[in-house]
Amino acid sequence: MSRGCKEAIPVYANEGVASLDRWLEDRGVQNIQAINKVLAYGAAPWWDVYGGKDNIEVIKLGNVGH
Repeated sequence: MSRGCKEAIPVYANEGVASLDRWLEDRGVQNIQAINKVLAYGAAPWWDVYGGKDNIEVIKLGNVGH
């Protein structure tokens, strides 16, 4: 479970739904914005490692090992 989720659980448990809604609108949004900054800086599609989507061969599960 992410740290953000762990922070939200006590808010809900101790203060109720309305407090959780406020937390999500404030801190929850900040957490997502922080993740988006990290992803914008350093994330790349996994298929780029294999030369792009056109270079990926999809194998049906029934054909594996045969």
